[in-house]
Amino acid sequence: MTKAVATSRDPVCGRAIEVARSSRFITYRGALYHFCSAHCLERFNDIPALYTGSQRIADIRPIPKRRKLRLTNGNAPDIQRAVRRIGEMIGVISAIAEKDLLLVEYDLRKTILSQIEAVATAEGLRFKEGLHGFRRRFWKLTEANELENAARPGPGACCNRPPVRLR
Repeated sequence: MTKAVATSRDPVCGRAIEVARSSRFITYRGALYHFCSAHCLERFNDIPALYTGSQRIADIRPIPKRRKLRLTNGNAPDIQRAVRRIGEMIGVISAIAEKDLLLVEYDLRKTILSQIEAVATAEGLRFKEGLHGFRRRFWKLTEANELENAARPGPGACCNRPPVRLR
């Protein structure tokens, strides 16, 4: 007779995790959540309401993003190493280098631009500033707003749903 293995589902990426072997977990509002990686635990800590809401798992849709990141430096080996590491990240669909560009597609529910930039920077890449730096900061702000809106779906007021007047 085999002993049943207790598993839990990572709320960020959906992977099954053996509870007995789990080293990454957190208690949030009285419930215990297990994670497959530090990356998923970090995403959960950023916006727990996105992963603990009443939304059914079948109703959760990816939030696809595509970004062109302009590089100021990097030799070919550094760029290829960064592309490989970014491509291995949870939530990254593709990462491609073209001349002084890093083209990245990802699911916003599973990773954010800041995490992608951190991996690229750790590999020695630097991004252009000026207008491109402003654009990256704007993307990060809009990503945070999108995640907040996704965490609280419903008929409430937001930028594209005016408030309902109560009488």
